[in-house]
Amino acid sequence: MTRTINISITSNGARPGHWAIFVPSADSSTMGKFIHLTGNPATGFFLEFKRNYDIKNTDGKDHIIPLAEVEERDTIARDRLESVANIVKPPPRSPNPFDPSSWILRNVQQLVDEGLVDGSAFSVIQEAPKVL
Repeated sequence: MTRTINISITSNGARPGHWAIFVPSADSSTMGKFIHLTGNPATGFFLEFKRNYDIKNTDGKDHIIPLAEVEERDTIARDRLESVANIVKPPPRSPNPFDPSSWILRNVQQLVDEGLVDGSAFSVIQEAPKVL
């Protein structure tokens, strides 16, 4: 059985939005796992998994876009999606601005390479809005 994973984009004003992967739980479309980077260019970024994350608590500010179908077994707690996310290193400290979608793009590439999602997930990312 498969389940849909999503890209979540949160408005960041005139700057590029905050991108994450949202994996809804099997029994709720609004509750699930939120995989994203947190930090800033001055201090660097780190990977964060928010489990039991309720997308409703964002006051509707998250733009949810279906990304790909994955096997149910790959979406359980401490799963292959998390393992792949740990392979894709967050950007280090830098004087340059960080494009929030670049880590998601590299993460999706790794998911494709590992055979967890279809290559069509790239078109979803390319068509997703950068600024909301």
